[in-house]
Amino acid sequence: MKSPVHKLGVVGANRYSVPLVRWVLSRGYPVVWLERDFGALENHLALLKKESASDVPSGLVAPVLEDAQLRLLSATTQTIDLSGCDLVVETTPDDLEEKIAVSKELESVLAPDTGIGVSLDTLTVTQLGSYLLHPDRLFGIRPIGLPPRTLSGFEILAGLETGSSVVESASDFARMLELYPAFAKEGPGGIANRLLARCFSEARAVASEDGGMLSALDDELTKRGFETVPGATIDKVGRKWASRLTGFFHRFYGNTFLQWRTESRDRMDFSVKAGEGVSRTGSDGAGHLLLSLVNECVQIVCEGVASWETVNRVSVLMFGLEGEGLLDWGRSKGWPVVLTGMWEVSVQTDGRIWPSPLLQLKGVSNRKQSVAKE
Repeated sequence: MKSPVHKLGVVGANRYSVPLVRWVLSRGYPVVWLERDFGALENHLALLKKESASDVPSGLVAPVLEDAQLRLLSATTQTIDLSGCDLVVETTPDDLEEKIAVSKELESVLAPDTGIGVSLDTLTVTQLGSYLLHPDRLFGIRPIGLPPRTLSGFEILAGLETGSSVVESASDFARMLELYPAFAKEGPGGIANRLLARCFSEARAVASEDGGMLSALDDELTKRGFETVPGATIDKVGRKWASRLTGFFHRFYGNTFLQWRTESRDRMDFSVKAGEGVSRTGSDGAGHLLLSLVNECVQIVCEGVASWETVNRVSVLMFGLEGEGLLDWGRSKGWPVVLTGMWEVSVQTDGRIWPSPLLQLKGVSNRKQSVAKE
């Protein structure tokens, strides 16, 4: 298959763009890397070169190959230098005014058929596209597997006006990069961030900001095969970002998503009755969190955000699981058992694990059948 993208543009030098640029270069594709702040650009170029050099002693790449890859990179502070790119990925922070300004500037220099992929956490493609002349070229793109692990896929989100050819081009490019393209409808939050927010929220509920309990929860989840665990990930991304992410979903789903307090305590914290109905052991806490993630996967599928196969695969990539994904796990345990467990935990934790009405009805039915058999 011939790649639809021969040169990629990346906007923004930050912790998200460095692994992306490095991955694309390693696959032999030219990259134009734009960052207006020259100091930030220099710092991240140095980081990229340092990480690339670390691959040489480990034998991952030969020195000659490493040099050839770096020669494919062009760093710039001028937007006009992106004009020859076939696809541009914008990775600036989630600020609406900044995103609008950057997207409009990209529109002015890119060819009419060049797709613009935007990395969004608390904004939507349709929201941003409403400010552009050509919203059909705009789509959401979210790396799966970083932070804190390596890049393993792209979540590709289409807005209401996103053109099908743009989505197809982005998908083909992901496959050419040997990455999994996860298609999802836009609202709200897609797949990856929604599962991550659920993970943060349930950890908040179980640990109630108890550092020791959070560490025990991380340890227990690690034993169960999770590479991405809530405490370590929150430490990496910061509580402010974690609170902002869960706050985004709180606006759609209410107090079923709880927020972590920020260090400055400048954000609203939703009250949790610590210890009421929730076991204070790492093992039970991990069980609660696992059930909540399975339930979130089921709801994402039921809402039509993405297919069963896509959600299951994203859960594998996100959490570093081996073998079965979260939906496969639920099916292997027997859905009646899983659904009953979800219902019981939801009652115990005052609704933090939020079954859909369908799941609630099934849970009630299963409980009645169990009582009748006894």
